[in-house]
Formats: sequence, C-alpha cells, structure tokens
Amino acid sequence: MHRNRHAQTLRRAVTLTGRGLHGNQPCTVTLLPADHATGLVFRHTPTGVEIPALAEHVGDCSLATSLTKDGVRLQTIEHLLSALVGLGVDHLVIEVDGEELPILDGSAEPWVRLIQEAGLRAMAIWPRALRILKPIEVRRGDKWMRVSPWDGLRLAYTIVYDNPYIGRQSRELTLTPDKYLAELGRARTFCLESDIAFMRSRGLALGGSLENAVVFGADGPLNDALRFEDEAVRHKMMDLVGDLALLGAHLEGFVEAHCAGHALHVELARAILADPTAWTWADAATPARPRHLFLGAAEPVPA
Repeated sequence: MHRNRHAQTLRRAVTLTGRGLHGNQPCTVTLLPADHATGLVFRHTPTGVEIPALAEHVGDCSLATSLTKDGVRLQTIEHLLSALVGLGVDHLVIEVDGEELPILDGSAEPWVRLIQEAGLRAMAIWPRALRILKPIEVRRGDKWMRVSPWDGLRLAYTIVYDNPYIGRQSRELTLTPDKYLAELGRARTFCLESDIAFMRSRGLALGGSLENAVVFGADGPLNDALRFEDEAVRHKMMDLVGDLALLGAHLEGFVEAHCAGHALHVELARAILADPTAWTWADAATPARPRHLFLGAAEPVPA
C-alpha cells in the first residue's frame, strides 16, 4: 500500500466525540496533521502523556486493544487505527481526552468519514514498509496466525462460532484503500447475546447497544439487518488491519488467521519484531526530491 506514493498525513485537524463501548464514558478525539515523521501517536490531553501506537506499549487485549504508558491507559484504539491504515495515513497526532475511544456505530466507517472530511496531504518523506522474508507463526491452542512473504499485504481470516448464524466464515483479500472502503471498513463489532451478561458482570460492554454492535441471538441477529452476509469475519479483518499498525510500519506479507483475536494479533506483531532475520525494511524508491520540498515537511507533493 505504501508504494509509489509519499507518506501522508491529514490536510486539517478534525474532531469527533462519542462514548466508549466498555466504559460508556464520553471521549473527544482530535486528529492533528503531522509536520514531520511522527508515526501514529496518541496524546492523552489531561496528562500530556504521548503513547506511540507500537506493540511495545500494548496492555490488556480483552475484547479490545489498549495502549499503556506512564500510568495512562487508552482502550479500544483498533477501529481508528484500522481506518488510518486502511486509507494510508502514515503520520498523525491523535489527541484523546478520555480513557476509551468512542465506539460510534461499531465499525471504522465514522472514522473513515472523518478522515475523508479532513482530506489527505502528501509529505516530503517516504513511507517505510516491513517486508517479510520467511514465515512466522504463533499459536494458542487451536487458534493460530501465520505471516509469510508476499508482494503487498494479503489477509486471510477464518472464524468459527457455535452459533448457526455465524458458524464458520472465511474471507481473503489483498488490502488496498478501495478494498478497505468497500469490504472491511463498514463491518461492525459483534457478540453473542448469551455473552452479554457475563461481559457486563466484568465491567465490559457497558455502552453496548444495537446501535453500535451486531448481537447474534439463538434465532439470528437482533439488529434490523446485516451490512454483509459475513459481517463477522469482515469485522475481525478490520480489527486485524488496526492491530497491524502496531508494527510501526506498513506490512508486506501474507497474514493468515484462524480463530484469532486482538491478543493473537498483537502476539504476531511482537513475534515479527522479535526476529530481525524474518524481515527487512522495504523503503519506497526515492526519486529526485523537488527543490521546494524539505525532508520532514508536510507540504503537498505535485502529481
């Protein structure tokens, strides 16, 4: 996804407010354009603590991905990260005034619209990609993930649920911004109706409703309609795109996942980074830089 283009940030700042899925607390998020190579960085405005979106800062992964640093914990970051990766945003400061990002409609689509409202701006630097050289695999019982060499980023995901309206679902695609918009970004988070009481007894899903999640009951989805027949596996793939942002670079490889989730997504990212013989940096070929561009600036780049 990084090839043949400059790194990108947003053209202007944009703000969105909503409530968290698990804590049901309000949170305002402002996306600030970067003027140099920041990567994707969260800034907790009440404390000023900045947390780069990197695997080394990942904390708890129970039903969502969280980042922790200096006593600050930010939860449910994966949908925003997914939208940023899916649309090709490389550098951004994300200001957050709460502890959990808004769940919105349960998909990445509201974040996509916010990014599109801001617009993309090319930077006078080139994005980095992490290219897989040999297979890496992680397993937890019957759950597993594998990444192998591939030209670009290809994803294959399988889920198996003991509910006839989910059952076994598989999907595979090569990720591009167009494919992300058409096939993944709109897929909503989901759960089984039978799991809701248990989650709430643990202080989770306190802000959940049919407005921000697909709930599968014994007789089918409780929502009016699904956005895709296989919306569940598409949402898992959307989550995976966000969790792969924690590598700190675009990934070039074929990622296969079987009955995985946030914890295994992060475990794979950490396994990749822990084995420097399994990957190499694959920078975009750098043409002669126009004289009016300065390394690190966030100026529009002529086509």
